[in-house]
Amino acid sequence: MTDKPEEATPVEDIDTLGNARSPMSGMASAVKAGASVLESAQSLLAIRTRRGVQVELPAYLSVQATWFVAFGLQMVLFPHLITNTLGLDGTELGLANLALSGPSVIFLLIGGVVAERASGKPLLIFLHLAAAVPGFGLAIAIATNNLSYTIMLLYGLSLGTVGAFMMPARDSILNEVVERRGRVGSGVSLQKGVAFAILVQFAAQITGLILGGYADKLTRLPAWLGGIGIGPIESWILVALQGVIVGSGAIMALFLARGRKVKTGRSGIGAAFGDIAEGFKVVAADAKLWAMTVLMFGVGVFVIGAFLVVLPIINRDVYGLSSDGIRDMFVTFWMGAFVSSAALSLIKTINRPGRLLLLAQLLGSLAILPMVTQIPHWGFLMIVFGWGLSAGISIAMSRSIVQDAAPKDQIARVLSIYQLGFMAGAPIGAALMGGLVDAFGPYRIALVPAIGMVMLIVWVLIRTPIWHLRDQ
Repeated sequence: MTDKPEEATPVEDIDTLGNARSPMSGMASAVKAGASVLESAQSLLAIRTRRGVQVELPAYLSVQATWFVAFGLQMVLFPHLITNTLGLDGTELGLANLALSGPSVIFLLIGGVVAERASGKPLLIFLHLAAAVPGFGLAIAIATNNLSYTIMLLYGLSLGTVGAFMMPARDSILNEVVERRGRVGSGVSLQKGVAFAILVQFAAQITGLILGGYADKLTRLPAWLGGIGIGPIESWILVALQGVIVGSGAIMALFLARGRKVKTGRSGIGAAFGDIAEGFKVVAADAKLWAMTVLMFGVGVFVIGAFLVVLPIINRDVYGLSSDGIRDMFVTFWMGAFVSSAALSLIKTINRPGRLLLLAQLLGSLAILPMVTQIPHWGFLMIVFGWGLSAGISIAMSRSIVQDAAPKDQIARVLSIYQLGFMAGAPIGAALMGGLVDAFGPYRIALVPAIGMVMLIVWVLIRTPIWHLRDQ
């Protein structure tokens, strides 16, 4: 029986030394090459993801800036159009301001629920585009000489409604942005992220206030800046600019991640009210959240009430100034808030945020007391600046405390309830201070916000854990 000839070994299975090579060695090489390609792809994806996450915070701050530049413009243009252009009095101005701020009180809690159920990115894009529409409509009305009080009311109602949904949608996203940055090794804490956001808010608001001051009149820069005259700029141009700026926030929002949705398990018409009720239970059950909500209600009553009513009355009756004095007062206040926020943004971690908050509010409340006597106007502005310093710290610390204490799946709802305390307190404080300043005059009235806030701070200090809070 003859032997079968051996099969020849394929050339590709013989190594360079002439030895036979296992067919599995080729497979191993292929697997190794594939793993290398996969590793490279994953590395590129990680770099791309890191870059995308790193650009989120600047994009978020840009979104914040577009809203508050427009808000600063509105703070000047809205009363200017009613009092100067239409020639209406304080009653109409008060009703128009109610149309502007009222929807926030009515829809703020619903806005918190919507912010949780919708993805943050598309919601912000929609809201910024919606906020641009009233500005463009008002600009057309002014440019065509069709401005009326009814149009101003419609403008206030529409923009106020958008604002009620904007606040919880924008503020709650900050937690996600900071959290994603932390995953790629960023050292930006939530406290620092809030400080950055507040800093941008104040800077943008001051920018809008300054721009609004050029409406329909010539404004000269100080002599040390050359005394150059700027303006007048027609109101419709500035209102249209407001629409362009707030609308550009939709472009900035494109660089944000889509965001997460919260599922509560509820459905039907009553679902939103069930979510709101659950949010109130969470706030009431947490001593820190409850204390901050009560404290912000007090700030609305005593501080904002005095800011909206007492300071303008002092500006007019004591110093004999008009809109120029109000502009200087607003810019001085927000400059103080900007300075303190800038200082906070340079601090990596504040170990005792509750103590800093209460001390800042105490000093801000006591700073009002010199107003019980007539002081020079520069002294008045110094007090307003100090008040702004206190406000910048208070706003940043209170927001960081609330956002840190709130459950991650209910941040928007908790923020809307916290903000509602402030929004509900402001009209009560304005009405209260308005009656008291008429009854007692512009001097003694300064005692009311000072004493009211000191009593509230003492209550928070004794009965709540805020003083003992430590940064985690």
